[in-house]
Formats: sequence, structure tokens, C-alpha cells
Amino acid sequence: MSINYERSLGKRLADFNSKYYKPPVNTALRGQCVWYTQGRAFEKKGIKIGARGNAKDVYQSCKNSGFQVSKYPKPNSIVCFNGGTYGHVKYVEYVIADTVYYTEANWNADNVVSYDDGILKKMSIESWMKQSNLQGHVVVKKEQLITFEVVKKNGKLGLYKSSSIERKNKVKTIKAKTVKVIAGSGKVKGGRELVKVLYDNRYYWAIRINKSGIRQLKRKINK
Repeated sequence: MSINYERSLGKRLADFNSKYYKPPVNTALRGQCVWYTQGRAFEKKGIKIGARGNAKDVYQSCKNSGFQVSKYPKPNSIVCFNGGTYGHVKYVEYVIADTVYYTEANWNADNVVSYDDGILKKMSIESWMKQSNLQGHVVVKKEQLITFEVVKKNGKLGLYKSSSIERKNKVKTIKAKTVKVIAGSGKVKGGRELVKVLYDNRYYWAIRINKSGIRQLKRKINK
């Protein structure tokens, strides 16, 4: 559904009566800013952010989980602030030219769902980037998943918390026939070809081809 954002200013875009803002889909504290942005991300893009903690923790939590982050606002991103005791988050609905259209909840810290929650607002990008305690933006983007086979002889695959393939960054070793690889995530680093994988609802890095040129993962071909 196409939205005329300029004509929609001052209107609530979200449907707070929908499943996206209620348990078990959304278990964050109702009326809070984190609750709103998680619901809005799922409502618009079908993405479960799954951030935990206070608003000031959302940026790092999502980054650690493999979400793309950006210094500048992008359509369907969550802007994060780490000021005050709890921080704050807002949802970027749309960006065009020098204007950011956004929604938010609990900006006045009333801690309940009120008439001004989810109302569409706008701000110039210049003013947007000057906001105090701005950490950055978490991009709400549904990843394309591709099935890869684990071709190591022992069927075991190491999972790392970052693309720095070091012992201290190794989270676990799994034994699996296949894993889901994030499309377009491949990179070459330290003489290895790496890919980002989604395993047990969390993001990790894994080695596709090691320094010796031996393949550990290959794309599964459906017959």
C-alpha cells in the first residue's frame, strides 16, 4: 500500500490492535518506545528485531545479531539514542531529499499508549543528524537465505561472533548437514572466504573456503 507521507503527517500509521503489538509476537513492555519500533518493524517489513533491554541497548544488540547499521537514516530503519537512563528509539518511515518522516512512542515518557504515539512527524536531515546522543540506525531488512551444505568430513562447522576468525571470537562448533547463509554476505578476509549464517535464530560468521583453498560449505543444488 502506497502512502502519501506529506498528507499523512499527524496521523497514526500503525495498527495497535494488530498482532504485531501484542504477545506472543511482541513481548516488549507496551507503551514503551522499544515496544513500538519492534511492532512497527514486524508490521511493515515482517522482521522480528528481537532486541532486549533498554532503548539505549538496541543499537549494539541488533548490530551484534547481524543487522545492518547505518550512520544516516534509511527508510525502514530504527534510529537509536543512548542519552539519559534508558535512551530512546524511533522508526524511520521514509526518507526523500532532505526530509525524514518518522514515528515514535513514549517520547514524553508517560509509559502508556496515548494519542500521540505512532503519529507521523518529519524533520530535515540536517536537524536529524544534530540530535543529541545519536548512536546510529538499525536497518530493518529481510535477509535472503540460501541453503549451503556442510562438506567438511566430520560435518562440524565453527561459528564466530565476528569476521575476525580468531579463537577468542569462536562461539561454538556445530554438527549439521546444512546451514542457512545470508545472500550477498560473502567476504574475503585473512586468506579465507567467509559467509554470514543464520543458526538457531542468531547470526554468526563461518568459513566457506579456508586458507588452504579447501571448501567447507557449498551451495545446495535442489534436484
